[in-house]
Amino acid sequence: MTRILLIVISLAALIFVLYLIFSKNQKPWNEMTEEEQRSRKKLVAGGIAIFLAGLITAFFTGKKK
Repeated sequence: MTRILLIVISLAALIFVLYLIFSKNQKPWNEMTEEEQRSRKKLVAGGIAIFLAGLITAFFTGKKK
């Protein structure tokens, strides 16, 4: 059960990152201020980190023989 929950959280983080990258309601990169660019980079990096952490945790929490 824990493994499924971790995978779901990981996929939610991936969907969040993809939404940030491909959303139609955002300004082009060159029209953003420096602060907006920094904020966007932090959000994308955080989402990718959560996605990878969830996958690694789900992989290592498998049943041990």
